[in-house]
Amino acid sequence: MSAAALFVISLVLSLVLGFTTKVNTGWYALAFAFINGVFIYGFSVKEVAAMWPIYLFLMLFIITLFYGFAISNGTLLKVSELLIYKSRNHPAFLPIVLFLICIFFAGTGAGAPAVFAFLSPVIMAVCIRSQISRVLATILILTGATIGSQLPFSVGGIVIKQVSENIGYADQGGVIAMNVWINCLISMSIFFLAAYIILKGYKTPKVDIDEPEPFTNVQKKNLYIIVLVMAGIILPALLKTILPSSAAIGLIAKFCDSTVCCAIGIILCCLLKVGNEKEAIHKVPFNIIIMICAMGMLIQIAITGGLVDLLSEWVADNVNSTFAPYMLTLSASIMSFFAATLGVVIPTLSLLVPSLATATGLSPILLFTMVAIPGLYTGCSPFSTAGGMALAGLDDDKERDKLFKKLLILPFICAIYIWFCVAVGIFRVWI
Repeated sequence: MSAAALFVISLVLSLVLGFTTKVNTGWYALAFAFINGVFIYGFSVKEVAAMWPIYLFLMLFIITLFYGFAISNGTLLKVSELLIYKSRNHPAFLPIVLFLICIFFAGTGAGAPAVFAFLSPVIMAVCIRSQISRVLATILILTGATIGSQLPFSVGGIVIKQVSENIGYADQGGVIAMNVWINCLISMSIFFLAAYIILKGYKTPKVDIDEPEPFTNVQKKNLYIIVLVMAGIILPALLKTILPSSAAIGLIAKFCDSTVCCAIGIILCCLLKVGNEKEAIHKVPFNIIIMICAMGMLIQIAITGGLVDLLSEWVADNVNSTFAPYMLTLSASIMSFFAATLGVVIPTLSLLVPSLATATGLSPILLFTMVAIPGLYTGCSPFSTAGGMALAGLDDDKERDKLFKKLLILPFICAIYIWFCVAVGIFRVWI
């Protein structure tokens, strides 16, 4: 049996065992990484261990820990409640406000998982009180959280950048991540607005919402720190774009990486006592980080062992430029029903990008879009996080069963919409 076949078997077994035993897929992937690395590719245990993506792990850990303070002390939740209260006199805009809140919450760096875990119950409660369609509520949570999370300095964008750099696009990681985000922003905003119209979000009746308590001194300090960190990430990069010839600005921009800025933010949070460090650590989604990094380690071993060359030969013989986009989008949609998009689907299918780009002449940026975005849409499935959290926010069993049936259909509607985006050219290279 070939090494490539054993890799595929290892990958499938990791997914199947993780799904059936309810154990993090990452632990199985880690075990198979050592088995494949030592017994198939002939690496030593230390060489296999060295393939753990330490920078990606450190980046995800530090960023999610930084925003763990704002989650644990209620700062981000208070901002969301305040924005909902401010829109109370314009009920037709309430679904749009909730959509923007999800973008903001995830876009600060907390990522989509934080929105699903901490904000989804609040939004579902508001939607119940305001008689907003539960399907529309699920869609606005999913699309808003995904758009925010795919920003280049948030969790999803970081994964895209790192994966693209790992497979050979070292100088284009930032550009690829930005283009994927723009495609995500445009396609998901259209999808949300269509749902808003079809599900009559504009007919939302006025609802009485109590004014939230004022920000505490701790929450105010945390907001100032978040603004400072965001400025530290964005402004140097912006100045570098405006003044590319300035060596000083280039050096500062190089230093002001999101990991460094968030690490400084963590120090400020601790020194200014805006929250308990242990509580903030408890908000770090270690299960997701372990899954992403362990799957990346398993894939990196296969890459080092020559898997990409085998894929390139197969793609060159079997795939053309017309078929490739539809193959990628369908594969990503199907895989994401059973596996996490950021942790499994994107790292796995991205291996096809270099060979597809060579064989078909399509832009790697466009191919990455077709790998990443379709899997994100199926998060509305009742078996995925966004759909599951939407169901958890409903207390009435009959209403929960009704929404469950609708969410079974929604991913198929999403898949048709994705092919529509491919066919009419909504997915494209923007920058």
